[in-house]
Amino acid sequence: MKILFVVTKCNIFRINSGGANRNNMFVKALSEMGHVDVVSFYEEGLKSNIKNCDVIYSEIIHDKHHYVDFVISWIFMSLSPSNPYSYYRRDKKKEAVIDGFVRRNNYDIIVCRYIDSVIKCGLLKYKDRLVIDVDENPTNRLKYLAAQAKIRLLKWKKIYESKRIGLMVEKLLGEVLCSFHSNQLEPPSPRSVFLLNTIGITKSIPDVTDFNSNRILYVGCLNFFPSKHGICYFVENIFPLIRAQVQDAELCVVGEGNPELITWLNEKEGVKALGRVEDLTVEYQKTNVVVIPIYHGSGTSVKFVEALFMNRPIVSTPVGVRGFEGICNDGVHYMLAENDEAFAAKTIELLSSAEKSRQMAHDAYRVAAQNFAQEKFFEIVRREIQSRSSSLALATHSVNVE
Repeated sequence: MKILFVVTKCNIFRINSGGANRNNMFVKALSEMGHVDVVSFYEEGLKSNIKNCDVIYSEIIHDKHHYVDFVISWIFMSLSPSNPYSYYRRDKKKEAVIDGFVRRNNYDIIVCRYIDSVIKCGLLKYKDRLVIDVDENPTNRLKYLAAQAKIRLLKWKKIYESKRIGLMVEKLLGEVLCSFHSNQLEPPSPRSVFLLNTIGITKSIPDVTDFNSNRILYVGCLNFFPSKHGICYFVENIFPLIRAQVQDAELCVVGEGNPELITWLNEKEGVKALGRVEDLTVEYQKTNVVVIPIYHGSGTSVKFVEALFMNRPIVSTPVGVRGFEGICNDGVHYMLAENDEAFAAKTIELLSSAEKSRQMAHDAYRVAAQNFAQEKFFEIVRREIQSRSSSLALATHSVNVE
């Protein structure tokens, strides 16, 4: 089987965010089914570190936006709400690159993550062999913007757009070979398959033992707005509440970010921002509590899954654990914080109780191993794509025979 994987957002081989992690896991799953060619419009000079996978194109092609496009899109959306191109403009450069490789190599499967990337790259012409990892339901961002809008007219506009784009996405996903989504409670289409998140780290982490350091850990790509906003809010509003009761509490922040943000974090009392580190497991091992202060975003948090596997207790906002309901339970596998005071109090509770932290970490690891293992991720991708490809081939053969 020959497979083309198209990358327009996030890294793929250098994992520095949840999106990059899911890219990486997807390519690994595909490489077990056949040879994977990667076309990337996100990074130049990309090199594969996955067996049975080659990078055949790696140049940055930026999306170009003009205010006229937004006006045109609004008009088209009103006139033709089921047309995908009413929402996203096709990028002729990206489309030409992909079409050239498809003509030369005649791929059996073409895979792309995110609905907007599929449309912009002109991949809809390959519906019969197109696999989409929706990951983030496009309606969610519009719902969030509607909730945040102060002007009533703008709120109504975003609500209208979210309903229309939801109908468009459902219709589109009903026509492609296969699609996946990461939030079990928000399927974008009845035909879309729930695909759990998983992580690339397989190294085991020992139990929480050092309760003298009172070290708290946050991991996230600080160039991603929800992560940046979350940690900045935590440092300004929640961490001082913790330090007021646990004076030697230390917050370690791991993740890529611009130098100004890293400097700002390091200037805060009790905070150490390390930027990108080579071995995340080392930082988890030195940590007593993991915090996930995420307040908006869609999809599901890869960092939550990672923390489950790292054998450490977790305190999270509701958004940080959205999509995991029914799999992970508050008070058993993590602690849910509905407000700043609760976030601080529950973090302090875990810092001060070795037995509670250890038991919660053990329970969290067990649920992660049962539900979010790499093997399960790979098995779902392989099963769904192969079964639908076989069904399509059989149907095509029957038509040809008749």
